[in-house]
Amino acid sequence: MIYVGQNAFQIVVDTGFNLAGVSSSQVYLRYTSPTLSTGVFVATIVTSTAGIISYTCGSTDTFEFGKWVMWAHVTHSTGRISIGDPFLITVKAEGDY
Repeated sequence: MIYVGQNAFQIVVDTGFNLAGVSSSQVYLRYTSPTLSTGVFVATIVTSTAGIISYTCGSTDTFEFGKWVMWAHVTHSTGRISIGDPFLITVKAEGDY
């Protein structure tokens, strides 16, 4: 769970892809926000052979109240593109459960 105004957290994703040989600059966490705006976060490869990536929220990141859809998007060194399954993140007001 993420709360509005919170900016000290990390999103960790199992892409299901072997990321050996993939440049970190080609690994993204794409999203659609609750207001339907879209964007990308540049992710970090945590474990390449296991396909684990992460994004650490920065102090300027803001997450709107509601449901966010996110998915991994990877461009391999061969030019092939892998797209992960989407998942939901719910952002609530502080104190809500």
